[in-house]
Amino acid sequence: MSDNIIKLVVGSDEFKFWSSIQITRNIDTFDTFSFDAPYGDDSLIKDIIKPLEFKPGELFIDDELLSTIVLLDPIPTIGVDNSITVTGYGKPGVLNDCNIKQTDYPIEFNDQTLEQIAKEIAGLFDIDVEFGGSPLSIGSFPAPVSGAPFEKVKLEIDWNPFNFLIKLAKLRGYLISNTKKGKLLFWKAGSSFLSTTLKQGHTPLLSVTPNIKPQGYYSEITGLPPGSTKKEPELATVKNSNLSVNRPHVYRIDQHLSGADLQDAVKWKMGLMIGNAIGYTINVEGLRDERGQVWEPNTFINLTAPGAYVNNETTFVIKNLTLNKGGSEMTSMDLVLPESYSGEIPSRLPWD
Repeated sequence: MSDNIIKLVVGSDEFKFWSSIQITRNIDTFDTFSFDAPYGDDSLIKDIIKPLEFKPGELFIDDELLSTIVLLDPIPTIGVDNSITVTGYGKPGVLNDCNIKQTDYPIEFNDQTLEQIAKEIAGLFDIDVEFGGSPLSIGSFPAPVSGAPFEKVKLEIDWNPFNFLIKLAKLRGYLISNTKKGKLLFWKAGSSFLSTTLKQGHTPLLSVTPNIKPQGYYSEITGLPPGSTKKEPELATVKNSNLSVNRPHVYRIDQHLSGADLQDAVKWKMGLMIGNAIGYTINVEGLRDERGQVWEPNTFINLTAPGAYVNNETTFVIKNLTLNKGGSEMTSMDLVLPESYSGEIPSRLPWD
């Protein structure tokens, strides 16, 4: 059985005697972590980890690389029992913090693919890019959507580069995260295997909480092309066959995404609606699945929990998870329906 020893490596120094640990990994953003430890004036951690240095590091669990990170802020608490909290995020996190130097502008792309655009932007921060992951087995965008070039897009000087890439990625059916080695990862939602099957009243499942948001749930979504001034502009509408009540929603695509196909953009918007409106938070014992592997985001779970409106076995995707280690070990996960990332309408809802 694994000891699940989690250590932080900074240069040649290792830190592993933590009082509590939280590591969060996501399907569509970057890893984060927070470690707590006893603290004193002679602590090695005080000499190695200092504020505002943004040192690189690595997280391991039983010598298996878990994440390549950047240290953010050591936060000491001085009192009766001195302690320190160390935080950080996945290496590409700088793309969400910073803008691009004005000397690198203008940044415009004509007839270039998402991969070409991503490599140019991430390269300005010395970050490598990786495209990977398999399409959903439950519906997916047609092949041309994932690789079609953008006719013309422009990154304005005051725009956040990560948000810019997110908007482009969504229109090509991709999500953005980071690899364990610190690359900027573009991947499709879902994987080719089920992590495990969980049932109410059976270990390792501890709790299930529905996260239902009805006010953002619509009967249909209509998209308008950017900048249209026509009296009768071209429209694209996707209907939600699971809702008979009239709750329409209309929105306009961002101006700088004018090269995106309107129908596919609205399908993606429908998927986001499903993901935002229907979700579950679960807690399970331990840090590993039934195969002995550390829990991973972007994998499938089969869940049955009638008390939480999952009346029949339903497949979910792990959207994000937090590994918790202190006096005990527990993993918290946020689950969404796979159709949240495919643009398809679920054939049934968990309570049907």
